[in-house]
Amino acid sequence: MHWPVGLPEQDRTGFTGFAAFWHGMRGLMFAVIACIVFVTITGPLHAAGAQLIVSPSGQSNYDLSLDHYLGRLTDPDGVLSFSDVVRRPDQDFQPVVDTPSPGYTHDIIWYRANFQVDAASSGIKTSSHDMRLFLEISPPYLDRINVAIFSVRDQNFIWRTLLGDNIPANDSTVKSRHITTRLPDLVPGKYSMVFRVETTSTQTLSANIRNDSTLMTKGGRTLVLSGVAVGALLVIGVVYLGGGMLIRDISLLWYGAYVLSIAILGIGLSGLGLLLLQPLWTPANDLVTGVGTAFSIACSTMMWVTVINLRQLNARLHRAYCIYSTIAALMAVTSTTPYYSEFGQYFLSFHLLVLFSMFGCLIYRLWRSPQGVYFFYLFTLGIPSFAAAIYVASLVGLAPSTPLIQAIYPLSTIFHLLMMGIAMAYRTSHLEHARIAAQSRRHRTRQLADEQREFITMLGHEFRTPLAIIQRSAELISLHIGDAGDGIADRMVRIRSHAGQLSGLVDVFLTKDTLDRGAFKLNLVPINLQVFLSEIVSSVDQDSTRLDVTLHGDADTAIHADPTLLHLAIINVVENARKYAPGSPVSIDCSHRGDGFAYIHVVDHGPGMNEEDLAQVSLAFYRGKTSDGTRGVGLGLHIANRIIEAHGGTMTMSIGEKGGTTVIFKLPLDRETTIYNIRHRNTYRLASNRVPRKKGAE
Repeated sequence: MHWPVGLPEQDRTGFTGFAAFWHGMRGLMFAVIACIVFVTITGPLHAAGAQLIVSPSGQSNYDLSLDHYLGRLTDPDGVLSFSDVVRRPDQDFQPVVDTPSPGYTHDIIWYRANFQVDAASSGIKTSSHDMRLFLEISPPYLDRINVAIFSVRDQNFIWRTLLGDNIPANDSTVKSRHITTRLPDLVPGKYSMVFRVETTSTQTLSANIRNDSTLMTKGGRTLVLSGVAVGALLVIGVVYLGGGMLIRDISLLWYGAYVLSIAILGIGLSGLGLLLLQPLWTPANDLVTGVGTAFSIACSTMMWVTVINLRQLNARLHRAYCIYSTIAALMAVTSTTPYYSEFGQYFLSFHLLVLFSMFGCLIYRLWRSPQGVYFFYLFTLGIPSFAAAIYVASLVGLAPSTPLIQAIYPLSTIFHLLMMGIAMAYRTSHLEHARIAAQSRRHRTRQLADEQREFITMLGHEFRTPLAIIQRSAELISLHIGDAGDGIADRMVRIRSHAGQLSGLVDVFLTKDTLDRGAFKLNLVPINLQVFLSEIVSSVDQDSTRLDVTLHGDADTAIHADPTLLHLAIINVVENARKYAPGSPVSIDCSHRGDGFAYIHVVDHGPGMNEEDLAQVSLAFYRGKTSDGTRGVGLGLHIANRIIEAHGGTMTMSIGEKGGTTVIFKLPLDRETTIYNIRHRNTYRLASNRVPRKKGAE
């Protein structure tokens, strides 16, 4: 366990149990990985302290790696000096090659390489031209690197410089993808090069000595390749991100975001951030590296969650992955802080468990739904997950960092992006075919709807002709029957009235405007609610003796409404009570309040309905569980609700404590007419009270 700098000793002891548990869990998780990594270890092995011969004389391309000659020394308390390190015996240093690195740590790590300059390279010059040598250090995200060269013959340090992606450039610094500086001219003899490294990123160091020709050749080639790769990723990410937004496909959206995050991470890992951004703002390379890492974790997790449709498998697990992705994205704020070490040491290790858990979810999805596309996803996720596990094991210090392991992660990332690109291309093609099929179905549906509109419009026209004949015939019969009696005359009046209402409903429901706009065309007129409702009650009493309807209300309440449609809405509610509460009385009440609305209450005293039916009874074609044995198609209350909404009101339903159903129509109040009615009624009362009584009248 590596403690943060400045943590008091007494505060560290409380973390001992947690540290032991954490290291145990990580060791178990990477046991298999370490065995496999052991087989991949390649390259010659040099003991720490071995002599490196620097002899570039006469060579046009000079490239010498220090990696196999570097030894590593950990300084957890930060008390060692350059003099202490250079005088330490070789046995105190651990070889850098083929051994696990310290990983993410706040400890200071020292590196030392012994080398010898031969006589032919005295002053690092040749007879024909000057041979300048440069020290190139990678990876480019190391924060602070103090480098010094110790002369064994003179027993003192002859050169020292400060480098790193958090250190501004100096006169000897070379602008490059890696941390590069020019070496001093050295006379023949033995030397030690000492590195003191402080960084919040993982502690891996590689160093090369190159001449200017090699530096320009290799640097230029890799710079072009890195720029092309990052540019291609940025273009692909933007294309898929825009495509996902346009076609509203969440998987394409997350894939585009994932590719963009990999491009951002590539800027930091390839050194483009150090070359292009670090001169503008010193911590810029740390920022792009940390943001790319955090966002790639978050976006890759969400991409796979949506691809395998985890919400359908397990809603709670889906929610947990979403929360995890949000936390991962928020970890980007640690990029330029010392806490980035904790993020790398613990969060990256935990992310491997998340990867393997998603792999398990994909296997479960494949078992539940054995489709070819899920086999493809299994292959596409499995190989990169295994490669990422090996790479992260080297980052956190649980596996050696070899060239093969360093190459595994970018190769597996490229493989992952290519395979996911194929998958997303297939998905896009499938979505395009589905869109074309949907457009075809929509076009056919529109054709059928147009045909239905034409048929219904024609049907409405055919209805109007016989209704007009019925009305005219009823009028003629009324003129010829004379004094046939009040009963026959009332019947003829009702025939004309109902025929007129039916004609009005045809005009409302079977017109092209209503069918096209999906809304009723209202013919609003002032209505006195009590008078209007009394006419409805009278018609109900004459039509059916099985329903007892009573009316209570405020005689002054007035509204603006379509009388035909409002009549239909109230009749539908009353008929609903007659069907499902036969024999029970129905009461209708109207009133108004100070909120600017009028209220119509229709209350029956039947058995009522359950909560499930109450929530859905106003939906079209819905019939409750108690509707068995009754005729109907489930449109009465739905039409009533639409009529009230067309008037700018609402319809609500509730159940009484002792049963029964209450339907409340809330409609905008005609305030001016209502106030006029109230004043007119009060004036009439005052005038009645002022009439003088006749003499003798009691």
